[in-house]
Amino acid sequence: MTVAIVGAGYAGLALAWHCAQKKLSVTLFDPGSGASRVSTGLLHPAPGRKATPCWRSDEGMEASLELLRAASQEKPVFTQNGILRFAVDEAQERQFGAKTLWMPEGITVYSNLYLQRLHKGVKCEKRKIAHLNELDGFDAIIIAAGAETLQFADLPLKRTIGQSLICRCPEPLSMSLLGSGHITPTADPELCQVGSTYEHTEKPDPKKALALLDQVALFYPQAKEFKVVEILSGVRVSPKVGYRPLIQKIGPKTWVFTGLGSRGLLYHALLAKELASALFVS
Repeated sequence: MTVAIVGAGYAGLALAWHCAQKKLSVTLFDPGSGASRVSTGLLHPAPGRKATPCWRSDEGMEASLELLRAASQEKPVFTQNGILRFAVDEAQERQFGAKTLWMPEGITVYSNLYLQRLHKGVKCEKRKIAHLNELDGFDAIIIAAGAETLQFADLPLKRTIGQSLICRCPEPLSMSLLGSGHITPTADPELCQVGSTYEHTEKPDPKKALALLDQVALFYPQAKEFKVVEILSGVRVSPKVGYRPLIQKIGPKTWVFTGLGSRGLLYHALLAKELASALFVS
């Protein structure tokens, strides 16, 4: 069975990996950009302001950890040092029962390194697909192209621009910090990543990205000494209602796998595994 996957972000690459485990012939199509490549790499079961476990979070963590370990055979692409979460207001402090909440299960993923490892050995054509009829020769087509998915199907999704900063930090971080913004270590101990904005505009505003430093300095004053090296930006898509990603068959042999939003790392491996199984038996 031949499978075409449009998009080489978390969703597309996880799907390619699981399809390969089932001996399906996979070709990726991706022009080389996307929101996954600017992800700050936070992975934990309780995203959102309420800090409570979300839909299928335990399964998502287990599946993601399985894939992260598979990608770490040569060199680790993640650290499992926990996440320290800071209360952003009095209501959250009462909820935590303290000013901070320690999340020992928290994982920090080195996103670009992780994507590179999943990409290894997968046939890929670095080009943009304009029309699905370009893929007529494949037995199955999966569109996992994030915001670009909307050019192929009218779906109940919303676009959000996310920006983050790559910064030089005075001392290495041993774990990720989450509060009014977040700070994560990178594969380079001299650099950290600060994120993330949520912008419902056509273009990213660099001023909003730079303002992230003031936000994280509220709970980590050392951020005032960070030196910005690079501003990253991408467009993520999420459901207009709720937070559950979208897997939907839109044609006789065509699926969409999208809408992961800011929960991409939590759900990409779990849902990719289930979709690969569905393709295998179809």
